[in-house]
Amino acid sequence: MDLQALNRFDLNTLVTLKVLLDERHVTRAGEKLHLTQSAVSRILAKLRQDFDDPLLVKSGKHLNLTAKAERLYMPLTQLLEQVNGLLLPEVFDPLTAKGSIRIATNDYGSHALLPRLIPLLNEAAPGIRVTALDWRSNVLDELEENQVDLIIGGVTAPAHNIYQRVVASDGFKGLVRKEHPLAAGMTLEQYVEQNHVMISPKGSGPSEVDEILKSMGLERNVALRMPHFFAALEIIATTDFMILLPEHFVRRYVDNQKFAIIDPPFEIPTFDVSMFWHARMHHEPLHTWFRKFVYEKIYDRRDKT
Repeated sequence: MDLQALNRFDLNTLVTLKVLLDERHVTRAGEKLHLTQSAVSRILAKLRQDFDDPLLVKSGKHLNLTAKAERLYMPLTQLLEQVNGLLLPEVFDPLTAKGSIRIATNDYGSHALLPRLIPLLNEAAPGIRVTALDWRSNVLDELEENQVDLIIGGVTAPAHNIYQRVVASDGFKGLVRKEHPLAAGMTLEQYVEQNHVMISPKGSGPSEVDEILKSMGLERNVALRMPHFFAALEIIATTDFMILLPEHFVRRYVDNQKFAIIDPPFEIPTFDVSMFWHARMHHEPLHTWFRKFVYEKIYDRRDKT
């Protein structure tokens, strides 16, 4: 590609050239382009200089194409059609679209999302494939590095080039096995004395709950950190450990015959569940459609903001 030649050439004049070659008449070309006859004549003079060819020559009362203009006609037509195609908005048809989406979420998110999403998606967009990825401590970095397309979870304070949309909010419930000595409830003092299981993708650092307790001058004993919700249930079922879990998870997956659900003995703010995606995919038709589909079909949010 000769960039210097392109910089010297006014590409806008190619549209005028196409109309001139179609109409073979300066006045009619001007009418079609909403330009004066003199303006079209000036552009034609410039085109003749650029192409070193008259392009249009008089033959009686008409203008005819030169041999070079004849050779230019088809490539010029194809070029302008391609440019026009670049400028037109992309039409996305989910029924015929092909593509893939990589979603990062935790095991609770996978259980809550995928069994409902996949049948609906297979009907609406059968050519779209989904890959579910484990939630890792560096999931936002993976989004930045194009290893993940969409995150669904409770991440906060994303980078400026990452979009966030809240899809749900949730609270916390305490969980112990049915035979736990404090299955009927516990005081704040009893709470901090328990052995706690913490869902911790990073495997280190305090949680928001620990920061709340710290503000009250208290500290709980985190006996076990682990990344997976369902494995934590198995541990709670066979020990006197306790855990705080999202209220929606407890309602959906916890067996009341095996576990006792306890209200936390202190106030814990609700947290947001959000979708996160990178700016590079913000306007991509497939991804835009998919995010809207998940938002409306899974989280049942009917506002279109």
